[in-house]
Amino acid sequence: MTPSRHTLTLSAVAAAALAVAGFVVAARFGNGISPTLDILRDASRPWLALALLGFGCAFACTVGAWRAALASAGGRVCLRQTAARIAIGSLVNSFAPAKIGDAVKIALCARAIDAPDRVWTTGGAYAGLAATRALTLAALVVAASAAGAMPLWPVFALAGGAAVVAIAAATSTRLRGHRRLTTLFAAAGRLARSPRDLGTVLAWCAGMQLSRVGGAAAVATAFGVPHPFLAALVILPALDLAGTVPLTPGSIGVGSGAVAVALASRGIGMLQAIAVGFAIQGVETLVSIGCGTLGIAYLAQPSPRVRRIAARAALVGASATLAAVVGFAFLDLF
Repeated sequence: MTPSRHTLTLSAVAAAALAVAGFVVAARFGNGISPTLDILRDASRPWLALALLGFGCAFACTVGAWRAALASAGGRVCLRQTAARIAIGSLVNSFAPAKIGDAVKIALCARAIDAPDRVWTTGGAYAGLAATRALTLAALVVAASAAGAMPLWPVFALAGGAAVVAIAAATSTRLRGHRRLTTLFAAAGRLARSPRDLGTVLAWCAGMQLSRVGGAAAVATAFGVPHPFLAALVILPALDLAGTVPLTPGSIGVGSGAVAVALASRGIGMLQAIAVGFAIQGVETLVSIGCGTLGIAYLAQPSPRVRRIAARAALVGASATLAAVVGFAFLDLF
């Protein structure tokens, strides 16, 4: 397929804009961020590769949790369809604020299930999944608190959120005048009322959290952070909290800043902490982009028009990546 002139022009403009941005940043702030870039360059590549594997496993566990939650709500989806749709939502989350990608996941998965009020059914499954994930994240906070790495109060917020979902699901039968809300809460309630389904989702969520701990610990090891697993227990709650703050697309800067502050509070040097934050957010973004691109390619198979859109997006994305590399080259020069 030959790209159109419009696509090539857009690609060139994106590359030029990012390259100029890199040059301006280098000229204005080069001396201030040069030490951080030195730390990034000195990171252990094998450990960063292990971090990619860890976050990739976390994505696979997320797909398993979504599929199990949907099945509990009465919407069965094949594994490949689930993976493709969750991957596209993750890709959107990498560039959009306030977890908009989660809404994309709900919309795409709803199109794949055969159930009445399927959007509301999928939303209920998502609510049950979110509550279950909050419980597994609370377990990580408890472990970190027991080790003296962070306070215990986030556990009460996470457990409170899960309790709200459980109470709403339990009272769903009283909403007979609101059919869609009844469907929403009933779908979430089915997960709580089925020990087998709840155990399956809990197992997938626990696997996802453990994989993320491994990935974060690998990044911490790559930068020489002491006690990397303990550092990972501090990093992940900070990263999840930053993802809920709708300040920047994909929480760019906010997530890495939250990680840096969390690590600095544990006595890690600020430059080293910033580098770890950048690296973790970068690794997660790479996994989301890779899986999301494959998801688009998979879902676009029946539609030539969507294939053309995906190809153009890939071309522009490749140009943006090239421009980012050029920008870092300018930073190195300064």
